[in-house]
Amino acid sequence: MKYIIIALFFLLTHESFSQNSDVLNFGENLISENKLDEAISYYKKHLETSIIKEEEIHLLLGLAEIYKLQLNYDTANTYYVKALEAIKISKNKQLEFLYHVKIAEFYRKRILFAEAILHLDAAKLILETHQIAPLYLAKYYSRKAALFSEHYNQPDSTLLYAQKSFKISKELNDVNEIFYAMLEISGVYEKKKDFKKAINYLENLIDYAESNYLIQNKVDAYINYTRVLIRDKQYNKALNECLKALSFAKENELFYGEILFLDNIRNVYKQLGNTAKAYEYLELRLELTDKYYKIEHNKFLFELEEKYKLTEKENQIKINTLEIENKNKALASNTVMFYAIISLLIAVIIVTILIAYVLKGSKKSNKQLKILSKENEFLLSEANHRINNNLQLVVILISDQLKKASTSNSFQLKSILTKVEAISTLHKHLYKNNDKKKIEISNYLNDVKHSFLDVFNDNNISTNFKIDTVEIPSDYAMYFGLLLTELSINSIKHAFNDQDIKAINVELRVKKNQLSFMYSDNGAVIITQDIKPKLIDKICRQLKIEYTINTENGFTFSFQKDISNA
Repeated sequence: MKYIIIALFFLLTHESFSQNSDVLNFGENLISENKLDEAISYYKKHLETSIIKEEEIHLLLGLAEIYKLQLNYDTANTYYVKALEAIKISKNKQLEFLYHVKIAEFYRKRILFAEAILHLDAAKLILETHQIAPLYLAKYYSRKAALFSEHYNQPDSTLLYAQKSFKISKELNDVNEIFYAMLEISGVYEKKKDFKKAINYLENLIDYAESNYLIQNKVDAYINYTRVLIRDKQYNKALNECLKALSFAKENELFYGEILFLDNIRNVYKQLGNTAKAYEYLELRLELTDKYYKIEHNKFLFELEEKYKLTEKENQIKINTLEIENKNKALASNTVMFYAIISLLIAVIIVTILIAYVLKGSKKSNKQLKILSKENEFLLSEANHRINNNLQLVVILISDQLKKASTSNSFQLKSILTKVEAISTLHKHLYKNNDKKKIEISNYLNDVKHSFLDVFNDNNISTNFKIDTVEIPSDYAMYFGLLLTELSINSIKHAFNDQDIKAINVELRVKKNQLSFMYSDNGAVIITQDIKPKLIDKICRQLKIEYTINTENGFTFSFQKDISNA
């Protein structure tokens, strides 16, 4: 009889775990098929009836993932916090590891790389002391690969972690992680400019996503696929694929994908020299972005108003409750005490009313200030966005003139183009950044470098950039971008003769609030007199810095600046 009871217990336990797994698998399938509203209802329904802590944590993480895909980051963050609280109670190191991987991806998606690195480091500490399930380990390696690709820009490390993730995912037959491991591998070939291999990977990924009903994944593959086609100068094919992808994104209500495909179509028309069409799709992208901002802005105001009304009701209930309690006490007292309590009650009511009146006025003012503050943030973000779009139009017009220009004027136009693109890149970062007053300088200067890639390649110039990750004021960043642009133009124009090895090195280090900047090239042109470039000198005066120029071995420009008050 004893063994029969034990057997029944294990049978019921296995059945319970099997049912839990079925619940989670069905929910994940809804997310993969982009049925996000249905998935939210499904997860919340099972969250209400869940009695197993591990299942509850998975449901909370699933809801956070859905809201992240809907770009509702505040609600996503709320569910991540709830999941972490549940994990602390359960003391489950496997799920704590999974949480750090998921929240790292949440921050990476928002280009908050410093926070993403912290969480992946926390996951690494758990991995060093605990045996982690292969399913979670594959996700960890995949996100490490994404970080090395986007933040560190190290293709070899990206390939290493992506291959680790692919191997585990293949053994588990996890179609989602197989897809993203292959997507990172395709990105490595793109960075190495092996466009043929990257395109082959991405075409297979699009078919793979379609055969496994991975709607969001298919759009992610199309985004990379169309970008690589443009970089490989297959403009007509890129245009056809962009239009097909745009239609697919609209059909599945993937708003963010629509914006990216519109921008890729604009870029194709720009490369084809069709300025009118490029401007038309720039307007469409602007219109769609405006629509997105209006939805987010109105939603914020509505929620703020509802929260304010709810607070007012709660305060009124508290005041009414206090009055009833005081009246009951007054009725239970004798005549002398009755009058005393009545007098005290009247005083309390008067004071309460005065406090309520002051609080109401204060809350109303705070409410208006919060609304104005958010509106100002919105308008500032929108201004940066519009400036970026107008600068893009200027880039298109200059590019159009560049194609018609003579060889003698070509370099001058390219110089102007790179300066405009440096300012455009700054506004693109301001538009994406939550803090409009500061810019992460490493990402910004690397983007400025990318605008020179074609010119560097045309002149066989290699580059080595070593830039610390640090936030600096946006007005400093603009001058740094212009300074880097002007120095690069001068090197290309004046530094090199017909030498085999041409190199430009840039190093920016920050230590104890002291910023050190050094730019150098190995140009063989002999300079016999001191030089003082006018535009560079003006930029340095704006930054209030003293700089040094050394021409003994090539050209070296350097300065130091205290950023403790920046």
